[in-house]
Parts: sequence; structure tokens; C-alpha cells
Amino acid sequence: MPEFPHLPLPRKESGSFKPPRRRIDFEMSPITQGNLSNRVAYGRALERKADQILAFWQATRQQDRENELPELPDEETIPVLLKVDTDLFKTDSLFDMGIEVIAEEDDGFIIGAAADNFTALKDKITKFINDRSGRSKQIAELWEIVDGTRWRLDYILSPELNAQWESIADNDYIIVDVSIACGYKIPAEPAQKRNESRAAFERRYENWQARKARIEQHQAELEETRQADFDAFLGRIGANKLSAFVSLSDSFSCRIRVKGWALKFLVLKYQYVFDVTEYDSLIYAHPMTGAQVEIEVGLEAPDEEDPAICVIDSGIQQEHRMIAFSLDSSASRSYLPGVTDTSDGVADGGHGTKVAGAVIFGSEVPKGSDFKSQVWVQNARVLEDNKLMPQTLFPPELMETIVRDYAETKLFNLSITSFRPCRTTHMSEWAASIDKLMWDRRVLFFIATGNIARDSVRTANNPGIRDHIIGGRNYPGYLFERSSRISNPAQSCFALTVGSICASEFDDADRESIGKIGEPSSFTRTGPGLWGMIKPDVVEVGGDWIREKVAQPNLSTLPETCTEVIKTTLGNGNSIGYDIGTSFCAPKVAHIAGRIYKEVSENPILIRALIAQSARLPRPKLYTPTIDHLRTYGYGVPNLQRATGNTAERITLTAESTISAKQAEIYSIRIPESIRAAGNEYEVMIEVTLSYIAEPRRTRRKIDSYLSTWLDWHTSKLGENFDRFRRRIIQYIDEDQLPNPPPGSDGDLIHWKIRERNDWGDVHGIKRQDSSLQKDWVILRAFELPSEFSIAVVGHKGWEKDITKEVPFALTVSFEVLGQEVPIYELIRVENEIEIEQPLEVEAFPQLDF
Repeated sequence: MPEFPHLPLPRKESGSFKPPRRRIDFEMSPITQGNLSNRVAYGRALERKADQILAFWQATRQQDRENELPELPDEETIPVLLKVDTDLFKTDSLFDMGIEVIAEEDDGFIIGAAADNFTALKDKITKFINDRSGRSKQIAELWEIVDGTRWRLDYILSPELNAQWESIADNDYIIVDVSIACGYKIPAEPAQKRNESRAAFERRYENWQARKARIEQHQAELEETRQADFDAFLGRIGANKLSAFVSLSDSFSCRIRVKGWALKFLVLKYQYVFDVTEYDSLIYAHPMTGAQVEIEVGLEAPDEEDPAICVIDSGIQQEHRMIAFSLDSSASRSYLPGVTDTSDGVADGGHGTKVAGAVIFGSEVPKGSDFKSQVWVQNARVLEDNKLMPQTLFPPELMETIVRDYAETKLFNLSITSFRPCRTTHMSEWAASIDKLMWDRRVLFFIATGNIARDSVRTANNPGIRDHIIGGRNYPGYLFERSSRISNPAQSCFALTVGSICASEFDDADRESIGKIGEPSSFTRTGPGLWGMIKPDVVEVGGDWIREKVAQPNLSTLPETCTEVIKTTLGNGNSIGYDIGTSFCAPKVAHIAGRIYKEVSENPILIRALIAQSARLPRPKLYTPTIDHLRTYGYGVPNLQRATGNTAERITLTAESTISAKQAEIYSIRIPESIRAAGNEYEVMIEVTLSYIAEPRRTRRKIDSYLSTWLDWHTSKLGENFDRFRRRIIQYIDEDQLPNPPPGSDGDLIHWKIRERNDWGDVHGIKRQDSSLQKDWVILRAFELPSEFSIAVVGHKGWEKDITKEVPFALTVSFEVLGQEVPIYELIRVENEIEIEQPLEVEAFPQLDF
């Protein structure tokens, strides 16, 4: 145990959470207002549009039958695109209009499937037209029913597939990943009515539970039926299914090989498809410098009970003297079809071997002393020697298989990403499957952000670094181009996504490093992630390119600006070399996770929180962060010492619990007067990190629709005691947002750097609660600290209607004196009467310390 271990966070109370009652006045859109003011004309126009779409669908299906094209399941079901008022319209209300919600899209567009020839919709329209009371407003919030079929291409296809759509010949074979929706409307949980007896409410609640259970059973049956129907449909169009179905709560996906004509028929006619993406092979293009060094060091295996980290990559050179001592060779597996060899045959020193070395050694390969490993490495080979994943391996299915096969393993490193930036409307099949695994299996993935290539890869809209420079888009500006966005599956909501910073810098008469020491690497992909999530979560040292000082530079590498890696020794190569890439950043963070697992906690949710809590932006960015800093660094560089322990000048308190929607867990820490005394001018940084997971679903967008329950945290004001804070948090009201006054309206507010709204904190354009890993910090003078610091974790309703279902979370709070030696650890521990065990020394490795 470290000399200054993390301590338990004192919990004061838990209970029902509802924020203070306030009236929310939406400024009604002029479009909705116009529809309300002209009910008859607007209602009739919607009816005519529905009739036109129905007639078009029936005519085209008749033509398809005459051309002997395959049958569809549910022939009478009509695919439809609607546009709604995003402020007022309730998406699930479409089910009451006879329209199944297939997927939510950007800007209020919703893909649906009407199963009753628009009968239920027309009934709603008729009631809207004839409503003399003016209370019926829902149809006014339904702005448009889109005709034609072009929208199918724009909303269902990936941009790359859409761009080449017209050039796909009927007999061309193409491999695509297809996603199919299968959702039901779950009724909302009932609330007790005013003057309703407890017994009467409980009877209603039991009836709701029974109804919900029946609907969930129907949904399971619907998925089974829809999968069987889709299998039959694939047979009719001559498509080959290359993977099993991978299921989420509201959809399933698979990989298929299909002819061009059949793909077009599927996309334009299959009613329940919402995402079709061209197969994207996975590859690396990291350079090797050729500069190597030999070391002699005594290597000792981990203890038998030490944690294992599974490396999902190109295989590992298992007999390598820098790897073998820490390898769990009994757990090596190849997932390549027909291949049992698990070795790393990638040229230029391998790839999986380099990743495994970073998992074992972390930030620095030891050279001057003996080394005892703290983690076991497991080898899951998924890439061929050419660094490609076979087309028959469907990543979502593969992730499920690997996590199932490594059932005792909790930590997985994935330095494999797509060529391209991730899409931003829906979570991809791959990322969503990883999120589901982390929910179901309580595991943690570490994923590289992916690299911007040296030169363009495959398409003009995916430029490389040289293309940017030649085009006048210089570093670091091009890092914020849409094409530089993190790659699939780095957008995963629950995974720790890791970017890269420079190890050092170089400059001579002819060449210079693109970035400087501690700055973002010139190749690192950037955030934010989907729906405003802070991505990457953290960064590590991954090196950088050297460029010529000319307009159209060649890019190369030097040992000075690379990160040290363990190389394969095939062809009598040396054991140690140099390379660059985010691939070698993710395993360095996985190494820290392994150490936390061994020394602090085996809970992946707390491990994730402690890594973020230990991370720090370089100064002066720590004091004045911007949205661009969060897009490149995330929360900064994690630190092994801070993640696993503290110092006399730093104390970290942690909590692990579960919570449901409309509940709050409240904690409180007393700050000794000796720290807060007048005249104490030294700086104290307060850091708070909340980490949680929930059940995901894929057809919706935004975090509150993607997750079954979502969480955030709130703290007391500087002059607010616990009782006042408690009364502010725990109240019986129906809203789901805690109103805080904007900055400047209350001098007692703690001015956190990020805050609950994207225009309140120092960082504008992003907010804490859009991420499932929520860190924030503030730097105060010691005399400004409150006598009691209270914090509440609050549960909010997502898509799950049963608000009693709990989700797990971990919360960490740290206080650290900056720049002076003030022993606050012991002062705060004693003030809060927290006992600790007898400390033991723990080994530590040097790191960049921001």
C-alpha cells in the first residue's frame, strides 16, 4: 500500500432527487406556431403527403414484383422520414401514430416505418384538425413527412459509400456492415397522484411492471423474428452473411457480402435498416527509424495473482526475452480464420509486440536496474502480417467472442482503429458493442484515437499530414478539421480513449519536429466524441514526425522525437527500437490501470475514474483551459503516482456505489480551519471525477437517449453548509435538470473549469454531463476554501422507463497544495476521522508530470 493511500469519501445521505421547481418556458418555434394557427390547411397537407407516399410505395413495390425482385418482410410497412420540432416533440409518440421509430438523426429528422398505411397517423391528424379547444398540439410539432428516396442514401449510408453509390455496378461485390432496428415503446413508470392512496398506487405500479415485462418479451420476440426475416431476405438477394448477429437493446447488426444491385435494393427498400457502412479494413503505417539500443536487465515475472491485460492486435513474439517473462502464454489465441499461429509477423519490428511492451513497462523501458513486472499480458491475435483484419471478422462479434473467451480478464487494450474519422450521428456497431460489453461484463477497454496518416488514405476527404501542410493547413490547426476526428471505435462512451503528445523536440538547419515537447503529436486524432463527449479522455507520449523546412516537406522520424518500443527480433533485429503513434499510448495507460487494479481496486469503473483524476494538463493550460485543449489532451497526461497514491500535500477520497434515476448520493468533507486560516495564500486545487456506466442502445442520439440512465454531479457553494446543500438537492419535483445561476450571479459559486452548461465555465462550447467520465477542477487560495465541501451524484432518466434500475458509479475527490509543502493529507484525514492501514512502500516509474 502507498504511504498516502486513497481514503473513503464520507457519505452523508442518499435519497430521492428532484431539482427545485421552476417553470420552463420554451419559445415556441414559428413553424409549430404557424401549424397551430392554420390547423385545417396544415392537417390536410400532411394527409395529402401521407397519401402520396403510400401511393408511391405501392406503385414501386408493384413494379418490383413485375421485375421479379425479392419480397420484403411486412410488405405493407412503409419506410418514412419525418422532421419534428426538437424542442417539443416526444419521439416515442410516433409509436402511437402507427410509426415504429427506426432511428433518430440530426436536426430533428427521424427514420420510421409505418405499418398501417398511415391509418393511425391520419386519425391523429383528424383529431388535430377538429380540436376546437386548441389543446391538441402534437401534430403541429410534426413538421414534415419527406417524400422520395434520396433521403435513404443521405441518412442510412456512410459518407464514403454514399459518395461512390452511383459508381457501384450491379454485379460488383461489396462488403458492408448493416444495422437493423427492432424497438418497442415502453410505457413510462407511473408516479403517485395527489390524494391517491399508497395501496392504489402500488396496484397501478404492479400493473405497469407486468405490462412492461410483457412488452419486453414482445421486443425479444420481435428481434428473433426480425433476425429470421433478415436472414431469409439475405438469402433471397443472394447475400452472404459473414458474421453472426450482434445485438443491442434496440437493434442488431452483422457483416454481409452482397452484389451491387442487391445492396441498392436493401438500402432503398428494406424498412428497418438504419445504417450501412462499407467494410473498413484496419491497418497501421508507423515508421521505424532503424536506431536501436541493447540493454541488460534482470527481468522477474509478475506474481500469480497479478492482473492480466489482453492485447488485441497483430499477435506477439512470445519468446521475446523482454516479453516472455510477463506473458500468460496459456491464454494466447488466434482469431484469424484457419490460423493458429499467435506470433507477430508484422514488418519493421512488429506491432502487437510493441504494444505488449508498453503494457508491461509503461512509460519507460528500464535499463539501469532489475525489473519485476506487475501485470500479465495476454495475446489475442486479430490482424494478419500485413496489418489487416480479415473481411470475415466482424469487429462487434469479435469483441464479444474475445471478452467471452477471456472471461476472467477485466482490462483490454485495443490499438486498432479505422482509417477514417468516426461518424457523429449514431454510435457505430463496433463502439456500441464495446460499450455493451463494458456494461454486461464490467470490463474496461483502452482504445487509441487513431492516427492521421502521413499521406492521404484512400479518399480525398481523408487527407494526410503532408496534404494538410501543402494545402496551407498548418499544425496545429489541421488537428481540428472534421477529417482529423477520432477514428472508430475510439468514440466509445465508456472506453478510455487515449491520444498522443510529443516526447521532445528537434530543430536544425533543414528539419524540425512538427510539435514541441508536451504538445499534441502532429498525427493524433482529436475530439470531441459523439454528442459533445470529451474525447480523448487522456493522452500519453507517442512521439512525433520530423518535417523538412520546405513548402512540400518529406516527413521522417528520429530517435529523439519517438517513443521507445520493444521490437520483434525477427531477422536478428535488436530488442529495443523507436516508433511513433497513438497505438503505443493506449497501452501505457493500460499499464497504469494494471497497477491500480493490483494496488487500489479491481473495479474497472473506479480504475477509469482514478486515471482521469490523476491526469493533468500542462501549465499554463491547467489554469486557463480551452475547448481546443480538451479536444487534443482530454483531461491530460495520467500519472502513476497520483493514480495509486498521494503525497503529504495531496489527498484523494473515493466512493463506489449504485444509483437510479431521480436519486442522489451526497458526500461531505470537512476542511480544517488550519488550512482555511486568513492569510493562507497558497493555492489548493480541487479535482472531482465521476465515472459511470449504463446500458446503451443505438438507434437514438445524444447521451440521454443512448444510455438507460445518465449521471452528473453538483457541489455546494463556498458559503453553503451541508443542510442548505441537502435541501437544494433533495426535493420532490418532476424535472431532470438542476438549475444553477450563471457565472457572476452568485459570488459563492465554485467556478469549475468546465461546468454544467457549455457557456458557464472557463471552457466554452462543452459541458461536463455530456460525457460518462466527468472531470472538473478549480484552483483556489487556501483561505477561500469552505469549512465543508459537499458533493452530490445525481441520477437522471435516460431511455429506461423503470427508474428503479440502478447503475454503478465511482466518484473521486482530491485536494492538492500547488507549489508549497503543506501537509493537508493528514490534516483532512484527521478532521474527517478516517482510519488508514499501515502503509507499505510501492515501486514507481518516472513519468512526464504536469
